Amino acid sequence: MAVSSYNVQNLRGQSLLFRCIETGFITTAPALTRYQQGRGIDPSRRELVGDRPAQWCRSSPVTICEHCGQAIKGNQWTLRQHQQSKRCRKSRSPLPL
Repeated sequence: MAVSSYNVQNLRGQSLLFRCIETGFITTAPALTRYQQGRGIDPSRRELVGDRPAQWCRSSPVTICEHCGQAIKGNQWTLRQHQQSKRCRKSRSPLPL
């Protein structure tokens, strides 16, 4: 089965990096469109940076839980969700009287 030109075009768009002219944010074309639309920026306000390197990936931030010392990948919402779960030491300790 041959790959259609539509699919090749979509894959090509995800292998190029673009920069938002207004904010300087760099990512792939589909992600930059969503980023700009969410902030009310015209999606045509972008410039081509170049090909995406082979090892390029966006890493999520890591926060260390102050209660149990576990490394939590994600944003503050993920950390709060961890601290309310049974995995965190804080949730297992009894409440002070």
